[in-house]
Amino acid sequence: MRHKIITFILAVVVIIIISNLGGGGSSEASTKTGSSSQEEKEKTYNVGDTVKTEKTEVSVTKVEERDSVGSQFIEKKATDGGVLVAVQYTIKNVSKKPLSSFSIPTIKLVDSEGTEYDPDIDATGSYAAETKVNNSKILSKLNPNIKETGVKAFEIDKDAYSKGTWSLKFSNDVIVKIK
Repeated sequence: MRHKIITFILAVVVIIIISNLGGGGSSEASTKTGSSSQEEKEKTYNVGDTVKTEKTEVSVTKVEERDSVGSQFIEKKATDGGVLVAVQYTIKNVSKKPLSSFSIPTIKLVDSEGTEYDPDIDATGSYAAETKVNNSKILSKLNPNIKETGVKAFEIDKDAYSKGTWSLKFSNDVIVKIK
């Protein structure tokens, strides 16, 4: 039974990897024009804020600093000197048309120097299994007025995280300060 669960989760992780390779959401940023979109790009939001863009509403609902994520069957521990930053967020389609999985905004962790960090796939899968809140679209479309809840986990240097300022950057130019 344990082997079947692990195989299923690994299959889901592979599908997530494939869907994230598509780049997701960059066309939305390129359609913005005018000074108001420039102001949106420069504004930084806080955890809990709901940010409306042309096609989506984005909100980071929870950020945790953790030594491990997952459960007894699937657990990911941070490596020595590392920390896991676990994030929960929602994305709602506020447009009148379905958004493909490649148009849904992706998320990166950004340090004070502008270095962008990709999510740790193993840790994200373990965190999703632990929280049971992840209903993000992998290969299906996000229909109008439907909200998905997603999770991501990033492994980074513990000292750098404790000393610096950090934010989350969505591919639709939404920036959320988390530390």
